[in-house]
Amino acid sequence: MSDQSPTAGPGNLRALVGHRDFVRATDSLEEVQQRFAAGRHDFMAVLYGRQLVGICARRELGMLLGARYGFALYGRAAVRDHVLPEAIIVSVETPLTDVLQQIAARRDEHFYDDILLVDGAGDFIGLIYVRDLVRLQTTLLMDNLAETAAKNRQMEDDVRMAREVQLAMLPREFPACRANDGTRLRFAQLYEPAGGVSGDFFDVLPISDTAAGVIICDVMGHGVRSALITAMVRTLIEEQRHQAGNPAALLTQLNAHLSKMLQRTGDTIFVTAAYLKLDAATRRLTYAQAGHPAPLHWSVRAGLAAPLVLPDRVCGPALGLIDDHVYGEVTLPLELGDRLLLFTDGITEAANEAGQEFGPAGVAAALAKSRQGDLEQLLGEVRRSAAQFSGHQSFDDDLCLVVGELGT
Repeated sequence: MSDQSPTAGPGNLRALVGHRDFVRATDSLEEVQQRFAAGRHDFMAVLYGRQLVGICARRELGMLLGARYGFALYGRAAVRDHVLPEAIIVSVETPLTDVLQQIAARRDEHFYDDILLVDGAGDFIGLIYVRDLVRLQTTLLMDNLAETAAKNRQMEDDVRMAREVQLAMLPREFPACRANDGTRLRFAQLYEPAGGVSGDFFDVLPISDTAAGVIICDVMGHGVRSALITAMVRTLIEEQRHQAGNPAALLTQLNAHLSKMLQRTGDTIFVTAAYLKLDAATRRLTYAQAGHPAPLHWSVRAGLAAPLVLPDRVCGPALGLIDDHVYGEVTLPLELGDRLLLFTDGITEAANEAGQEFGPAGVAAALAKSRQGDLEQLLGEVRRSAAQFSGHQSFDDDLCLVVGELGT
């Protein structure tokens, strides 16, 4: 008999047997009631020889015989004619999950009826208390919850480490590019992953004493998969550093290699990217893009911030979509004080309660508002404006902004 928590494993139903009390199928209800009165179990198996007929219950027999004229009408009746209609009979080979599902499907009034266990030949082995099965199910559930919690902690630790590695891969210092006349390049960045790891990435590549290139990428989707793709992109950029002075060639090579790698996954994955070369000596920019938003240009001469105007040949598809695409580039003049802001869609897609997005216009307005401040103040103003617009201090998507300035 089992009055304590069961110790049986998930596949050992024999160990869950609580008792083996039974009556013969030909016993009268009066005899069976006397057996119930002498014992302490609420259910007994009904056997015909060794063959299981069903199960009888103290409660049902008491109600039947306790009714008016009950003994007179049913006292001599054979118990085989009064077995419970919703008995659950399981084999020792029945998976525990199936047993629990059968119990869960019972009506409330029969939920705690004992379970009949038979061997492979159908011979009676014993009865299992449902309460023991419930205890076992609870134990297994708690074990599963503990295991899941441990795995979640491990995953959180892994993601935390991945985040730290990802942040460590970002540039901490920027190239000191200065022309002979004192004109120089300044850079600043704002990078905030929305989750543990980010699908956004940027880098500032030194090209010469007077020139540097800014690349920014946004991998489709979020989470660990996107972060892994950003690591692949960074590796490819390192391999293509010799192309840093040629934006179109750099994106073309990145696309060719990345397409081959992504095709092996069998999924449609793409990466938007933009590459901006700035030269303090020539006071020019050269730009190429792959499905990415155009950078915002603060023009000192015009006194406004607006998206960089690009010819169609410069607006290529995202990386990873067309493996043999050849990207174009454009070269434009700059003036002292001009600023270029590259960003991913996390800032422009910040939405308010009405569903309206902050958009490039919101970023441009913040860029114009902060034109007198330094580059860090500019980025702070853009973030504050987007947060004020959305009504939230945190963002649903990754934030990645890089600004470059031609100054003295």
